[in-house]
Amino acid sequence: MIYEKFSSWYFKNYRKLLVIPLVVFLASALLFYDNKVKTGEFFPKDIDLSGGTVITVYTNETSEEIKETFTLQGLSFREIKKYNSHELIAVAIEAGPEFEEQELVDLIDQTFPGLERDIRNVGPAMGESFMRSASKAVFIGFVLMGVILAVIFRQPIVAFTVILSGFLNVFEAAALMTRFGVKLAPHTIGALLMLMGWSVDSEVLFDTKILKNVGGDPKKRAMLAMKTAMTMSAAIFAALFALYFFSTSILIKDIALVLILGAFFDIINTWFQSLSMVLWYAEAKK
Repeated sequence: MIYEKFSSWYFKNYRKLLVIPLVVFLASALLFYDNKVKTGEFFPKDIDLSGGTVITVYTNETSEEIKETFTLQGLSFREIKKYNSHELIAVAIEAGPEFEEQELVDLIDQTFPGLERDIRNVGPAMGESFMRSASKAVFIGFVLMGVILAVIFRQPIVAFTVILSGFLNVFEAAALMTRFGVKLAPHTIGALLMLMGWSVDSEVLFDTKILKNVGGDPKKRAMLAMKTAMTMSAAIFAALFALYFFSTSILIKDIALVLILGAFFDIINTWFQSLSMVLWYAEAKK
């Protein structure tokens, strides 16, 4: 009953709904602009991308006062715990390239005197090289995805909507990541790349129903695809929420959060943008 009511409302208003993805995109762009004004960069980067120093101190005891000592100076302070017992085994302090390594070492030695520690340095050149490689991978991925879909469907509207939806999923998820304190890092870039694939599944489903199958009302064919795609989205959200809430790894939580944000924006960009545009195109050809 709910599905039928939603379908009826959607097909009456699908052209007007195109404004929703536009508003979401502008809001995401505003988030990036706000980051640029406040921090000088559009997106906070992990030291693996920006360069810097990570010092891991092996301790089973810390406090909020110690954490505040480091965070007030612009340093990242992260606790490392055992997988099964949540017992603290170490803390990791991260500093950007603007901090002197010896200054950071002295501060840690004063705070954690006599404890074993490891030091890892990442040069800015290495981080820039990784960013260039990741950007190239994203660009090539979008181009190949568009070419393959254009060849299969032989209609430019398909490649355009899929590429646009994939770009917006990545762009908007990345913008909202900054509000959850998730930095751009190798593992979060991998999660963002996965979002490109998610922009394809539902869209290929309704593109096939609307454009490949001929005859009858395009809206009725789209309705059949919508029910299947909604079931897929519900299953994805269930798996990702379980991954986020039951995982104890910070890296896995970051990946799950990025994918949850991307799945949310994928619903908006798929149903309120791509499907609306394809449906509008199909009805115009009738």
